[in-house]
Amino acid sequence: KRPTATLLGASCVLLLANTTFAQENQTPKFERAPGDPQSLVITPGKEFAADSYVHKPLAPDAPLDEHSAEYVADFQRQIKAYYGTVNVNVHKYAPAIYTVGPDAPTVRVKVFDKQKPDWTFKPLQDQWLDVPLPENFKAAEGTDMEAVVYQPSSGRYWEFWLMQKTGAKIQNSKGQEVDEWGARWGGHIPDLSKNPGYYPTPKEGYKFGTQASGLPFLAGIITIEDQLRGEINHALHILVVEALRADYYSHPAQRSDGQIDPAKNRFAIPEGAIFRLPADLDLDKMPMDSYTRMVAKAVQKYGMVVSDKAGAIVFRAENPAGRYATDPYKWIFRGRNEKEATFPAYARFQSFPWSKLQMLKLQMNKPIPISTPAPTPEPAR
Repeated sequence: KRPTATLLGASCVLLLANTTFAQENQTPKFERAPGDPQSLVITPGKEFAADSYVHKPLAPDAPLDEHSAEYVADFQRQIKAYYGTVNVNVHKYAPAIYTVGPDAPTVRVKVFDKQKPDWTFKPLQDQWLDVPLPENFKAAEGTDMEAVVYQPSSGRYWEFWLMQKTGAKIQNSKGQEVDEWGARWGGHIPDLSKNPGYYPTPKEGYKFGTQASGLPFLAGIITIEDQLRGEINHALHILVVEALRADYYSHPAQRSDGQIDPAKNRFAIPEGAIFRLPADLDLDKMPMDSYTRMVAKAVQKYGMVVSDKAGAIVFRAENPAGRYATDPYKWIFRGRNEKEATFPAYARFQSFPWSKLQMLKLQMNKPIPISTPAPTPEPAR
């Protein structure tokens, strides 16, 4: 029986690989229920500056790094070494994006370390004094417990890492007693419309933001609305397993948590590196499932930026966090037309043309040392 099952699986993959966007119009739309949240399509000049890397299309002839091929080879090596595929985090290790109205009550979020209850950090605490946490708020599943809160009317944006209830009660701005939430790190952007797509480093040198690179989640996450539309109109963030040592990073990254010494791997990928697909690559003529094609077109037009590390190569997509009557990913990942079969997460990006990637010229915070081979000892006389 096993050879027959294998052949059937191969047929399903082939069917998926030859699905095109032209067929997608045959699919019924996702039906929203009353009370479902409205996800975002981020807008230039509203969610991040119009001239930021988030929104600015890459020039067809954008300069490539002189070692682009070596960095792409390392990226492909990591895919092969870590599970053999690329995935997208949705229900774990990806934040929900809580969009709140202008009259939402605010509350202090405590700078909080469960292991060190007396610890605090005033420069961060001052940013979290009046956060409009919604009643249905919860952090993402997984050990990072990420979360995002955004108030479009004011342009204010907050994100949190290790976000959890402290066990105490606190009063909100309307005098209501609510559960107190605390987080170990994160940040606040007071006017998202002018933000360049990263947390600028203040003169004191503090490095805010939840991702290791200092790039806000919203600058590169795939929103639920992006996926329901089948189009992504902004840059993407990608997470790698092995990144160049933390004291090296490339703009737009503001910091890094990389672990690979350049003496051991000269072409370890720095956080902040930007990959793209060539502008003249005709993605519509390549065998590719429709979800992958949507992502590939965004990578081609806007690029994908290395924003953090993870246990596998992954993108992040907006976490529904139980806010929808029907989980939208049951529609998004089932296939975008009736002829597509449901396919597993581990196979989602197998049709992506990873070998065609290019890396743009790095803008490093400091030069990467070039290791030279030890001199050959002279023969004994």
